[in-house]
Amino acid sequence: MPPRLRTIAYPRLPESPMRRLFTLALVLPGFVAAATLPPVLQNVQQRGAVIGQSFPGPDGLTGWVVQISGRSLIVYTTPSGNYALNGVLIDKSGMNLSQQYEQTYIPHLAPPDIMSSLDQDPLLVEEGQAQAPLLYVFADANCSFCNRLWNALRPYVQSGKLRVRWAMLAFLKDTSEGRAAAILAAKDRVAALTQDEDKFDKQAEEGGIPLLDAIPTELRAELALHTQQMGTLGGQGTPLILFRRGGQWLVNDGLPKDLPAFVAGLDKGT
Repeated sequence: MPPRLRTIAYPRLPESPMRRLFTLALVLPGFVAAATLPPVLQNVQQRGAVIGQSFPGPDGLTGWVVQISGRSLIVYTTPSGNYALNGVLIDKSGMNLSQQYEQTYIPHLAPPDIMSSLDQDPLLVEEGQAQAPLLYVFADANCSFCNRLWNALRPYVQSGKLRVRWAMLAFLKDTSEGRAAAILAAKDRVAALTQDEDKFDKQAEEGGIPLLDAIPTELRAELALHTQQMGTLGGQGTPLILFRRGGQWLVNDGLPKDLPAFVAGLDKGT
């Protein structure tokens, strides 16, 4: 089945002539300008949009990062350059290509106050060499994608090429809180997280560490804090990765598309 496009709901932009013109430009051919942009994007650009990086898409489509009213989104132009589409692009295997493109081409800045809070957080699970490039990862103990990320990061952590600080939270299942609390309450948090991930039940999507029955109030508060922080960062689920590139802390929602390239592009540790 060829890639298909469907409408995706974005936060409603304020009604304005520019918004109406932007919507119209996405469905009608644009006029030719002197720039090298496709005609439809020339039209959009003249109405206030900022056209950013482009990249090759499937079946002759070209992807573009377009910023309108302060929001960045992925737009696809057809080979003629006269039409643009904005929506979810799915390949024949069911993979959401648009999500991958957003993760790759639209990094979001992490607010300084959250980075300061995480830097001082005493209840994270920290592993790896102190001088290695640092990742913060928001994770649920029952998250299968977190488990995939944890396994994928093993060679980098064990070889001293990466340092990871895991911010555990609980939102996927009723058992998430007890498992996350068991990890944070352990004398050796790294060993506890390793137990959860090594014995992860992929079929049931359940972590491998037994639940902590009596959860201390301070651990409940810590898990709630991490959930709030993830929401503030715009995360829709776990894993949510914070990484440093070009001197800035950025946010990646989900698994990186190309993990070796992702790690290679991180700022060096301090």
